[in-house]
Amino acid sequence: MISRKTLSVAVLSAGTMLAAPVAHAEQIVLKFWDNQQTESGLSVFQQEAVKRFEEENPNIKVEVTTIPYPEYQQRLLTAVQAGNGPDVSTVDQIWNAAFAEAGAILSLDDMIEGTSISGDAFFPGAWESANYNGNLWGVPFNVDVWFFAFVNKDLFEEAGVDPATISTWEGLEAAAPKLTDPATGRYAIGLTGNKSEYPVVMTNSLIYSNGGTVLDENGKCALTQPEAIEALEYYKRMAEYAPAGILNAPNEPMRELFLNGTLAIELWPALEQPALEKSEIDWDVYAGFAPEGKTAVGTFGGWNLVVYKGTEHQEAALKFVEFMTREDVNGDVVDLIPANVNAASTFLQENRAKPDMMLEHLNNAKPRPLSTQYLQVSEIQQNMVQNFLSGSASVSDAAAAACAAIDGL
Repeated sequence: MISRKTLSVAVLSAGTMLAAPVAHAEQIVLKFWDNQQTESGLSVFQQEAVKRFEEENPNIKVEVTTIPYPEYQQRLLTAVQAGNGPDVSTVDQIWNAAFAEAGAILSLDDMIEGTSISGDAFFPGAWESANYNGNLWGVPFNVDVWFFAFVNKDLFEEAGVDPATISTWEGLEAAAPKLTDPATGRYAIGLTGNKSEYPVVMTNSLIYSNGGTVLDENGKCALTQPEAIEALEYYKRMAEYAPAGILNAPNEPMRELFLNGTLAIELWPALEQPALEKSEIDWDVYAGFAPEGKTAVGTFGGWNLVVYKGTEHQEAALKFVEFMTREDVNGDVVDLIPANVNAASTFLQENRAKPDMMLEHLNNAKPRPLSTQYLQVSEIQQNMVQNFLSGSASVSDAAAAACAAIDGL
């Protein structure tokens, strides 16, 4: 879900697009690539789904390639450049705009007419992530949200704090000192400030929950607007109740602190729940935090299905995309949460705590900025967070510097 490599439009120049096959086989063969983001790998489930698709479409054979997440982006880019990439693949939401701008993938607006694919079937923020410059460049496949707030109920009980009170900024800020005791190695909340995507999605969620945004409707930086500044100031205050060394600590150690019973609140997508179920922690989960009177809005992560421009089998490729995002299929082939709302509802009821709360939070979530230069925007935001958490700049000055850098891209 989080990219750690650089993607630029220049990498996908028009001269390096996927070459069209030169020969027509009697049976259509579609190449589908997906990333393996969690330990499940999904190979068995994918195989069963592909078998079902092939039974429904006997003239189409699907070859599935599943690639470990750390290798996925580079192998996908290399294959597309060389002209031997897939017909259909998953792409991270934050790559979608760059692939579209580069001409690597097809606009699907006209193609989906007459199909079951429509925005009404998917979470609004997920559907938004597949749209760029007024066109649809993919179909949401799976999603998750930064963040859900997982809480250690025992630590809250010891501190005399009702976990439900942390749903507001004010309640969390009042509870944090009671949940923090550095002398015993206990801390309230797992915030991060290192050079990674985690502080970006965490601060984005607070900004969104306060009615702000990262980029405005014209693509200009909005981090200096009052709603964003208030959220960033809040993040800085709450960092006082996080474990020491967060400027260099990734989010994974926060998970370990939560599992060993020394962190009261862990901020993580819903995919964390299976690990917590195997632990001895008595836990609960809430939909993040928002100022009093406002609604918590999470930051979307997830993957979209795209069709490559050079494929000779556009109709078959779209048929496969339609199948994989269908209500009766989508929940069986994803390792996060289905992007299809009805499939997600069933999945959450069967697999997650507080499914109704999670469904509502997913419906409220927003994607990260839809920019062809997203990774540069993210890096600038990372630098901003480091600057104000380290004390090298005030929140206002760090945000102003970030906006100057973003608008100068």
